[in-house]
Amino acid sequence: MSNKAIELLYLAKQSKIDIVLSDGQLQLKLPKNTSIDKNLLQDLKDSKEVIVDFLKNNLRNTSNQNKIARFDRNSVSKIPLSYSQERLWFIDRLEGSVQYHMTPILRLKGELNGKAVEHALKTIIDRHEILRTVFCEDQGHGYQVIKEKGNWMLSEVDGSAFKENYAALQQYLDVLIKQPFDLSKDYMLRAHLIRIDDNDHVLAVIIHHIASDGWSISVLVKEVVELYNSFNENRPAALPVLDVQYADYSIWQRGFLGGELFDRKIGYWKNKLEGVEILQLPTDYARPAVQSTRGATIRSVIKKEVSIQLQAFSKQQGGTFFMALLAAFKVLLSRYSGQQDICVGTPIAGRQQQELEGLIGFFVNTLAIRTEVNGEDTFTDFFQQVRKVTMEAFENQEMPFEKIVDEVVKERSLSRSPLFQVMMVYMNTPEVPEMRLGEIKLSKENLERTTAKFDIQVFLTDTPEGLSMIIEYCTDLFCDASMNRMMGHFKELLLSIITDPLQKIGDLSMLPKAEEQQLLVELNNTARDYPKDKTVISFFEQQVTKTPDAVAVIFEEEQFTYAELNRLANQLAHYLRSKSVKEETLVPLCVERSPQMIVGIWGILKAGAAYVPIDPEYPEDRISYMLEDTNATLIITSKDCLDKISATGNIEAIILDKSFSLISNEPVVNMDIPVSNNHLAYVIYTSGSTGKPKGAMNEHGALSNRLFWAQDYFNLTHQDAVLQKTTFCFDVSVWELIWPLLVGARLVFAKPGGQKDNIYIKSVIEKNKITVLHFVPSMLNVFLPDLRSGDCMSLNKVLCSGESLKNSHVELFKKKLPKVELHNLYGPTEAAID
Repeated sequence: MSNKAIELLYLAKQSKIDIVLSDGQLQLKLPKNTSIDKNLLQDLKDSKEVIVDFLKNNLRNTSNQNKIARFDRNSVSKIPLSYSQERLWFIDRLEGSVQYHMTPILRLKGELNGKAVEHALKTIIDRHEILRTVFCEDQGHGYQVIKEKGNWMLSEVDGSAFKENYAALQQYLDVLIKQPFDLSKDYMLRAHLIRIDDNDHVLAVIIHHIASDGWSISVLVKEVVELYNSFNENRPAALPVLDVQYADYSIWQRGFLGGELFDRKIGYWKNKLEGVEILQLPTDYARPAVQSTRGATIRSVIKKEVSIQLQAFSKQQGGTFFMALLAAFKVLLSRYSGQQDICVGTPIAGRQQQELEGLIGFFVNTLAIRTEVNGEDTFTDFFQQVRKVTMEAFENQEMPFEKIVDEVVKERSLSRSPLFQVMMVYMNTPEVPEMRLGEIKLSKENLERTTAKFDIQVFLTDTPEGLSMIIEYCTDLFCDASMNRMMGHFKELLLSIITDPLQKIGDLSMLPKAEEQQLLVELNNTARDYPKDKTVISFFEQQVTKTPDAVAVIFEEEQFTYAELNRLANQLAHYLRSKSVKEETLVPLCVERSPQMIVGIWGILKAGAAYVPIDPEYPEDRISYMLEDTNATLIITSKDCLDKISATGNIEAIILDKSFSLISNEPVVNMDIPVSNNHLAYVIYTSGSTGKPKGAMNEHGALSNRLFWAQDYFNLTHQDAVLQKTTFCFDVSVWELIWPLLVGARLVFAKPGGQKDNIYIKSVIEKNKITVLHFVPSMLNVFLPDLRSGDCMSLNKVLCSGESLKNSHVELFKKKLPKVELHNLYGPTEAAID
């Protein structure tokens, strides 16, 4: 078989041309909507006979293309990479691949034969071609080159300095593990025999994942044991003959997945994974634009009785232990993310052919298991759903994950892995028998991994002691405490499941008793006494007495002191009382954002009445409806807004900037009116999205409770400045307008319409040294991208409400304003602001 045949088959696959051998005839299936290299197409047509001969000779049984056969080594110059290898090769070229180093570390106690160790490892590398394979490039495509036998060397190290210094040994091993492989030159297995003393050695084996997988480690250990013992006993090693090598598998895989089989398998995955949601787990740190491979691990054990009961449940339901663990894990992720669409990755051995079982190589494939987690379903029902989807995935496991990503994922991001961000691995690789090298006692040396491939990867292994659980996590995103808490939640969730699997998923408990006590009792012990005989009016007037000359209100170049604001509000209150306004009279206020707005609000409140904000931008019919609904007899407005209420009938208009000659004749002293906490303070109308707007009425007691809580929690001081940019027809404006004036802070008005101008808002923040402001989450998302390092340095708190705050908002906020607190106060108008 000529080199050209295999090279053409490889290039055809790269161009997504499917080649199928049917009844001895070669068929080419071209991809739709993709331009094809005409020269390649002509070469394929001209070389049909050569390709047919190759397929017949190397696949042997074309009626059963599932069987892997050995191809002629002398006739191939460029062996293609398997699909999985190709992905790792690209990752290595893009960012390095130290996170894909596999590291079996063994402690050897006893009199060790170093020559036998080297003999065992050399023989294994000679037996398994993949361990002496390097990966070269030709015009952007990778291919395999197999090195000659007999040249690999074991590295022997004097480790006597580590005898009394275990930490130094750990550091040294970490350096060995993180030493990158040059995939184009190096053997894919390195081994270091570290001699601590004559009877104590550490064997550190580092294998690149491109040449190995979890199953392969079991094969490697078995062969090391047999080869070491046979060398010492001077007998032939009892090892199976390897009929095929990894290169044969790569060739087979490229030829096997084509035509109708490819269409059927990829069709399943496209249908199953189209539009899958990104898993939005709450993170401790802002997600970086390019996610690093920095990681850490935590370990624990789930009690044996829990795993026994869960296994019994799985068997009773016609499923497997893995399916039950996966279902429980998905419930946990749904709780953490608040999402129902949950996709989790899980590896599968990928060794469907018997001829691959004793071979070292990278055969493992990844399945993306996607299901909907509905809180109303019982766990038993959900288990059946997971069982069904998992079995379907197993039936379609031949399709390499890399091809699925190519077909399904429209946009790639360097900040997340595609299709899923969390892996669950159930370790069911072949059991390694008791490891004995003659009289040498072997034990596994645990070395904490400091890399991570995904946001979170959970490894579960059934052991005699119980279910071993290791969580490997990205330290760019999570801290140790969060992962330990997640591990605890998973344990509690499993307990709740085995107690009653017929519970609704939404009712399953995952809180340990101590945490439940903390969340439901201790953290909710928020009751505080506040002066129920006083209202915000009393506290504003007290602040006026404390700081009469301090600046209270700023609007552009205009300023009012506390004393000036109080005097103007008192005069308006006296004037309103002269117009028959009394306790709980509804007084509409229709003005632009300006000092007139705050004078109007305090004047109405001091008169004992309740203010009803009306946006001048409202349509006339909405304004008319609100005035009719409140039975208003007068309205406070301005010259600029008078036209908006011209058609409102026989309602008296008090025009603040025109009638002030009359108002200014009123007394400047505080009103002596017994306003109580049961009196109405304001009425804010809802949007009316489901019908006519309704007025939400709030009393002074609710307002005082809310503002005293805010002061207790946020501790606003005279040094703070609050930006008022929210329409006063939105309940958030209530705390913006009133709270700062109860504690001596500055209230800064944004000009009308300015709230939509990011450049203007930034300038107001910086000019007036704003420390606290509010954003609707969607507007925050518009504001943040324009910020540069050093902008808005005065800010220390941003409060969000009005819409659901999303993880993406939080991540961007942490990146742009890392030193500023972000608070989520989402709540309805009816609940006194938040």
